[in-house]
Amino acid sequence: MGELDGPRLLGIDIGATRSRARLCTGGQLTAESQGPSASLPAAGREQAGAALSALLDDLKLDETEPLDAICAGSAGLSVPGAREFLRAHLAPLTWPGALTIVPDIQLVLPAAGLAEGVAVVCGTGSVAVGRHHGRTVQIGGWGYLLGDEGSGYWVVREALRRLLDRRDHARPPGRLGDQLLAATGCASLAELHRLVYEQPHRPSDWARHAGLVLGSADPAAAAIAARAADAVAALAAAAAGELDPAGSLPVVLAGGLLGNPAFRAAAREAVARALPHAPVSVLADEPVAGAIRLAGTGRSEN
Repeated sequence: MGELDGPRLLGIDIGATRSRARLCTGGQLTAESQGPSASLPAAGREQAGAALSALLDDLKLDETEPLDAICAGSAGLSVPGAREFLRAHLAPLTWPGALTIVPDIQLVLPAAGLAEGVAVVCGTGSVAVGRHHGRTVQIGGWGYLLGDEGSGYWVVREALRRLLDRRDHARPPGRLGDQLLAATGCASLAELHRLVYEQPHRPSDWARHAGLVLGSADPAAAAIAARAADAVAALAAAAAGELDPAGSLPVVLAGGLLGNPAFRAAAREAVARALPHAPVSVLADEPVAGAIRLAGTGRSEN
């Protein structure tokens, strides 16, 4: 096989909204696929199973030859049964002891080529993880009911709060209100308010409107974006403070909210203000690259 000789490694990144997989052979990318979330708590067992099967099918794996190693980073691993669900689907594809399953946040630092530092993800939810001198800490990641400040769900919830406040003070919903009503197919703010309580358990359904909020010309949007950026900085500073009093650990930002250029710049600037001695970067590659790197280390599942 020439240049394609070498270990066959599978990396998978399963977020609350999307999933991505990469297959590398001999250090070269040979296949890639993406699709909806295969997270058990985010999608439910039936949909998560179908999503994971489709993700693997698209890679066209040779099932007669076990992969040398697999690493899957997934959202929602703290939910009972989530690890077992992934293990049941992935363990048959590789050798015993060659499967690594970690929280998806743990893919960010290796995806940036770092062994130590602070990773902050602001997607559907928000969380920071830091690693230094063999110690790992997590800040946030409590879920949309108790935390996730600065996340996509939080951004949309704050926008809805602003709209309800405008209604209470007999003010028009403004441009932001018009945009959210159109995006959700609601005829009135009362209907949108009711919809939030009818569909409370799918935060990703609401987080998908975060880009609309961050990109709105409505004055409230700028204030929400600034508060979200400050929340990202607070996560980074809290994780760094637990590990490095000097505040010099590198910080890597990742997540879907960073797709908005203005918010990406605001979050980076807020972190730089909070940690003036820390190099701050935005993840250039996809987190799934970190899964490939972790698979290549040969670690077995904890």
